[in-house]
Amino acid sequence: MKGQRPGILASRAVNQYRRRDILTYLGLRYYLANTSAREDAWANHVATDLALTRSTVPYFNALNFKEVKEDGSIGHRSLHMPGANEALAEAALLAECARYPKVFGNPDCVFCYTLVGGRDRSGVFEHYMKGVLRRHAAVKKAARECPEGFVQYVDIKKFYPTITKELASRVWKRCCAKAAMREDFSTLGEKLIEDHVSIKRDGEYGILTGPMFSHLLANLVMHDLDDEFSTTLPACYFRYVDDIILVGDVASVEKSIAIVERKLSDLGFELHPEGSEKRLRVSVAEWLEGEDDYREPKNRPTWVALAGDLKRFLLVLKGDHEDLRIRFREAGFRIPIPDYSAMVFEVDWLVRLRDLARMKWFRRKTRETTAETLLGQAKWLRAYHQAEFERLVSEMPSAEGYLRKRLIPKLRYSSGRLICLAQKQILLECAEKLLEIQELHLHGKVMQSVASANVDQLLHLGGNAAQAAAQALSANDDVAYVTPKNFSPAEIQSLAILAMNGVQIRSSHGELNGDSELMRLALKGCDPELMKSDDAFLRELACLHGMAKTPRHESMFQTAFDQDDVLVMDAIDQLQEYVSP
Repeated sequence: MKGQRPGILASRAVNQYRRRDILTYLGLRYYLANTSAREDAWANHVATDLALTRSTVPYFNALNFKEVKEDGSIGHRSLHMPGANEALAEAALLAECARYPKVFGNPDCVFCYTLVGGRDRSGVFEHYMKGVLRRHAAVKKAARECPEGFVQYVDIKKFYPTITKELASRVWKRCCAKAAMREDFSTLGEKLIEDHVSIKRDGEYGILTGPMFSHLLANLVMHDLDDEFSTTLPACYFRYVDDIILVGDVASVEKSIAIVERKLSDLGFELHPEGSEKRLRVSVAEWLEGEDDYREPKNRPTWVALAGDLKRFLLVLKGDHEDLRIRFREAGFRIPIPDYSAMVFEVDWLVRLRDLARMKWFRRKTRETTAETLLGQAKWLRAYHQAEFERLVSEMPSAEGYLRKRLIPKLRYSSGRLICLAQKQILLECAEKLLEIQELHLHGKVMQSVASANVDQLLHLGGNAAQAAAQALSANDDVAYVTPKNFSPAEIQSLAILAMNGVQIRSSHGELNGDSELMRLALKGCDPELMKSDDAFLRELACLHGMAKTPRHESMFQTAFDQDDVLVMDAIDQLQEYVSP
């Protein structure tokens, strides 16, 4: 709304779920159309009270691609995503936790899900890459101090699903007592734990994978062990979610693994066994060959710089987003260009712009940013990532062990950018090469679908693949084609996500089947029946959408929520964030 900037908690929730799950994101956008709900006071009091007193539990079982199994079938990661009100209450709860860093903050040896505080609006947690970079720097330092030693990777099996209600609740209550947490927030945490374990899942009984609160709980459950391991193990210890790295000589590494296994078993956890692909040992000398893997070359265009300049052009220079979108599309790019026009009149933004205009670097960057310079940056990045992709692919056939572990993230990085940048024929050629690499199957299928506009082989992969393709397809106004007549649950989710992004879908069997509630919501918007759905998540989403002649989903993706909206290129974030770095 003009003249009114959303509260910090609303912005954090929107930015966090924009990177994680688009159905929760859409729910938040509809929820926050009510200007009262944008205030921090609403999140701190109304949203939390609604979550505490609800009688049904609104979680959506999002089926995301996990792996290609030995028999060729697709394995999915089941993520239970919260409804919009819980996402907002969750943002308030985690902001309260961030006020007590000595209790709820991570030890120095932990690099995942770092709570943000202060005026930061980028999300409830730092972007995952910040932790990845800090971990890499810490391991590099330890490796340099042990030049004859080894770097050992081990992994906790089914980490979140193994965190029982009893364990999570005990740790949460202890931490709340230490912090003298406000009673309504400590009670909200207990309520969310109860709700997590009430969800019936095949072979799982612990906290859910999906809600942001789960990530905090996982870090809290490990906190004391992390502290202990970082100071008493013979080897240096570093953790990122379920991925543990040990650095030291052979004896200290072996002894540390034994201690870690024993201590973890006391909490009900176990490591993947010896011989598993989740265990890898590499000499420090070999590991240090990749010490600069995350270093961005200086004095050349970067993806981050392009995103920053795009936002500056749209928000500061009030550039024509539709004209820029057309020019990018004509050049063969598939980069989403959001509309920030409603933000340029916000009082807070005008004050902030006045302060920024006093800085030389800001004035220089603003003068230098035009539609032509943006196109130039994109063209340079296209050529760079195509060349980098070819170099990396050529090294894969002979790559084993740690070298392969290094090459895979680099290929994911360049592939994610090429989905947005490469011309269609090049994208098809890249897809063929990726489909020969098991770890890159997802990226290959997304590339193939985006280049051909045929989504038959994409749908069964799940929602993360569909969202990555949807952003690219909608940026180019491409029509997607589909053949199957009957769809599995994962395929229905994928089709709904494509439709919600505004992708036109044509089926060889005529009109798409709107029998499922999710597809009906995607294709037609809300109706009275959806408002009474037995599915608590879809019922909430339908009610928040409200009655309208046509669905409003596409406009939510094409317009910014506020001036601090993070430019998210889903072809990168959606495919990358759930992959262990």
